[in-house]
Amino acid sequence: MRTEKSRLRRSLLSLQELMRRIRHHTIGDQVGEINDFLRGHYAYYRVAGNLRCLVKVYRAVERYWRQMLRSRSWAGRRLTWDQYHQIKARTPLLKPKLRLPHAELQALAVL
Repeated sequence: MRTEKSRLRRSLLSLQELMRRIRHHTIGDQVGEINDFLRGHYAYYRVAGNLRCLVKVYRAVERYWRQMLRSRSWAGRRLTWDQYHQIKARTPLLKPKLRLPHAELQALAVL
């Protein structure tokens, strides 16, 4: 199973809209909103065979969030990946995990 391209694109567009809305919130509030988005996305799309698309969404979140943090001020334009990873270590984002592995999916499949 895989996420359809149109649904993945729609999720990424809604992610960008979320990032624009929360740009001026504190980092802790931003992480809370982003994790809520990721939790909902993972809950709906987290099945065997879809991990690649979940990782795509996670990496897009990382990229968009870093761009958003850089756009908050002129001083933020010097935000390096090392500084970003320090921020992310203090306030981690949810990582994708599979809820239904292949073995269980095959056991549920009835032909």
